[in-house]
Amino acid sequence: MTVQTMPTRRKPECKLAFHVERGPQWLTVAIRGEASFDQAEFISAQLLHVPLDAYSLVVFDLAEMTFLSSLAMGAPVAYQRGLCRRGAEVRLANAQAPVWLALESAGLWTLFQPMELAQPTRAPAMAVA
Repeated sequence: MTVQTMPTRRKPECKLAFHVERGPQWLTVAIRGEASFDQAEFISAQLLHVPLDAYSLVVFDLAEMTFLSSLAMGAPVAYQRGLCRRGAEVRLANAQAPVWLALESAGLWTLFQPMELAQPTRAPAMAVA
Protein backbone atom coordinates (compact mmCIF):
# COMPACT_ATOMS: atom_id res chain seq x y z
CA MET A 1 0.00 0.00 0.00
CA THR A 2 1.31 3.41 -0.99
CA VAL A 3 0.49 6.43 1.11
CA GLN A 4 0.99 9.86 -0.37
CA THR A 5 2.33 12.48 1.96
CA MET A 6 2.30 16.20 1.46
CA PRO A 7 5.77 17.69 1.55
CA THR A 8 6.28 20.16 4.34
CA ARG A 9 7.46 23.58 3.39
CA ARG A 10 10.07 24.84 5.76
CA LYS A 11 10.40 28.53 6.40
CA PRO A 12 13.70 29.81 4.97
CA GLU A 13 16.20 31.40 7.31
CA CYS A 14 16.13 35.17 6.93
CA LYS A 15 19.31 36.42 5.31
CA LEU A 16 18.15 39.97 4.60
CA ALA A 17 17.40 43.21 6.39
CA PHE A 18 15.55 46.25 5.03
CA HIS A 19 15.75 49.86 6.18
CA VAL A 20 13.57 52.62 4.73
CA GLU A 21 14.67 56.23 4.97
CA ARG A 22 12.66 59.22 3.80
CA GLY A 23 14.68 61.95 2.19
CA PRO A 24 13.58 65.35 0.91
CA GLN A 25 13.42 64.18 -2.72
CA TRP A 26 13.39 60.37 -2.69
CA LEU A 27 12.77 57.30 -0.60
CA THR A 28 15.80 55.11 0.11
CA VAL A 29 15.44 51.37 0.72
CA ALA A 30 18.67 49.88 2.04
CA ILE A 31 18.91 46.11 1.63
CA ARG A 32 21.53 44.16 3.57
CA GLY A 33 22.54 40.53 3.27
CA GLU A 34 22.22 37.67 0.80
CA ALA A 35 19.26 37.54 -1.58
CA SER A 36 19.35 33.84 -2.32
CA PHE A 37 16.64 31.96 -4.21
CA ASP A 38 14.67 31.21 -1.03
CA GLN A 39 14.44 34.92 -0.16
CA ALA A 40 12.38 35.96 -3.22
CA GLU A 41 9.02 35.86 -1.42
CA PHE A 42 10.45 37.72 1.57
CA ILE A 43 11.81 40.48 -0.70
CA SER A 44 8.45 40.86 -2.44
CA ALA A 45 6.62 41.06 0.90
CA GLN A 46 9.04 43.65 2.28
CA LEU A 47 8.79 45.82 -0.83
CA LEU A 48 5.00 45.75 -0.67
CA HIS A 49 5.25 47.26 2.82
CA VAL A 50 7.41 50.20 1.70
CA PRO A 51 5.31 53.35 2.20
CA LEU A 52 5.54 55.42 -0.97
CA ASP A 53 3.63 58.47 0.28
CA ALA A 54 4.13 61.16 -2.39
CA TYR A 55 7.57 60.03 -3.58
CA SER A 56 8.16 59.56 -7.29
CA LEU A 57 11.68 58.15 -6.84
CA VAL A 58 12.74 55.08 -4.84
CA VAL A 59 16.45 54.28 -4.51
CA PHE A 60 17.61 50.78 -3.59
CA ASP A 61 20.86 51.20 -1.65
CA LEU A 62 22.70 47.91 -2.21
CA ALA A 63 25.95 48.80 -0.43
CA GLU A 64 25.49 45.91 2.00
CA MET A 65 23.89 43.36 -0.32
CA THR A 66 26.46 40.66 -0.93
CA PHE A 67 24.57 38.29 -3.26
CA LEU A 68 21.57 38.41 -5.59
CA SER A 69 20.23 35.18 -7.10
CA SER A 70 18.39 35.12 -10.39
CA LEU A 71 15.13 34.10 -8.70
CA ALA A 72 15.43 36.91 -6.14
CA MET A 73 15.91 39.44 -8.97
CA GLY A 74 12.26 39.01 -9.88
CA ALA A 75 11.04 40.86 -6.78
CA PRO A 76 12.77 44.22 -7.42
CA VAL A 77 11.99 43.94 -11.13
CA ALA A 78 8.27 43.43 -10.44
CA TYR A 79 8.37 46.30 -7.92
CA GLN A 80 10.06 48.57 -10.47
CA ARG A 81 7.50 47.73 -13.13
CA GLY A 82 4.63 48.38 -10.74
CA LEU A 83 6.02 51.78 -9.75
CA CYS A 84 6.74 52.66 -13.37
CA ARG A 85 3.04 52.17 -14.16
CA ARG A 86 2.27 54.69 -11.38
CA GLY A 87 4.73 57.22 -12.81
CA ALA A 88 7.44 56.57 -10.21
CA GLU A 89 11.03 55.55 -10.82
CA VAL A 90 13.38 53.05 -9.13
CA ARG A 91 17.16 53.47 -9.18
CA LEU A 92 20.07 51.52 -7.73
CA ALA A 93 22.93 52.89 -5.65
CA ASN A 94 26.15 51.42 -4.30
CA ALA A 95 25.77 47.97 -5.89
CA GLN A 96 28.72 45.72 -5.02
CA ALA A 97 30.51 43.92 -7.86
CA PRO A 98 28.79 40.50 -7.41
CA VAL A 99 25.34 42.09 -7.40
CA TRP A 100 26.14 44.36 -10.33
CA LEU A 101 27.51 41.42 -12.33
CA ALA A 102 24.42 39.33 -11.58
CA LEU A 103 22.12 42.11 -12.79
CA GLU A 104 24.29 42.77 -15.83
CA SER A 105 24.49 39.10 -16.85
CA ALA A 106 20.70 38.83 -16.55
CA GLY A 107 20.32 41.90 -18.78
CA LEU A 108 18.55 43.81 -16.00
CA TRP A 109 21.08 46.53 -15.24
CA THR A 110 19.50 48.79 -17.87
CA LEU A 111 16.14 48.57 -16.09
CA PHE A 112 17.52 50.47 -13.09
CA GLN A 113 19.49 53.64 -13.60
CA PRO A 114 22.44 53.89 -11.22
CA MET A 115 22.49 56.75 -8.75
CA GLU A 116 25.23 58.15 -6.55
CA LEU A 117 24.46 58.47 -2.84
CA ALA A 118 26.78 60.59 -0.73
CA GLN A 119 26.48 58.23 2.24
CA PRO A 120 25.29 54.60 2.13
CA THR A 121 22.15 53.95 4.18
CA ARG A 122 22.79 51.44 6.96
CA ALA A 123 20.31 48.61 7.28
CA PRO A 124 19.82 46.95 10.68
CA ALA A 125 21.61 43.66 11.41
CA MET A 126 18.90 41.22 10.24
CA ALA A 127 15.12 41.25 9.92
CA VAL A 128 12.80 38.48 10.99
CA ALA A 129 11.25 36.60 8.09
